[in-house]
Amino acid sequence: MRALILYRSYYGNTRQVAEEIERSFRGLGHEAAVQDLRSRLPELAGIDCVFLGAPTRMARVTGRAKAALRKLKARGLGSKPLAVFDTYGPVPKTPEEKAKAERWINPGAVGILAKRASQLGLNVHAQTLRCMVRELKGPLAEGELGIVAPFVKSFVASGSSTS
Repeated sequence: MRALILYRSYYGNTRQVAEEIERSFRGLGHEAAVQDLRSRLPELAGIDCVFLGAPTRMARVTGRAKAALRKLKARGLGSKPLAVFDTYGPVPKTPEEKAKAERWINPGAVGILAKRASQLGLNVHAQTLRCMVRELKGPLAEGELGIVAPFVKSFVASGSSTS
């Protein structure tokens, strides 16, 4: 299986997750390539699945990530599996602060991307991957990269099916 991992990152956190997805995918014996969304989208010939990620910023997703979905559709991604991921946070510690921050964190870039991809008729994987950052600019919270490999393994094991 050959994966294309597309991401947009501002402070390097989402890039780290994309690179960990690549390592995990390769660790399962598959091919993978990582590309920043600021670069021209490559042809999809020979690509079996796509991972698309972006940070959640002020309850939104980047325009490049949303545009990438339209481009993927136009270039024939069609029934090939698409998994979405994001970075988000920081999440406040107290319940009161968490309640106030909820609207800025959820549904997050993953929720927006998954919904838009479904509306476009793309084959969106049922699970999403979210990695928390400690501070606004990072770094990733402790242990967050550890959730990537199980996500990738589940994606591959599921046959990359949709919800």
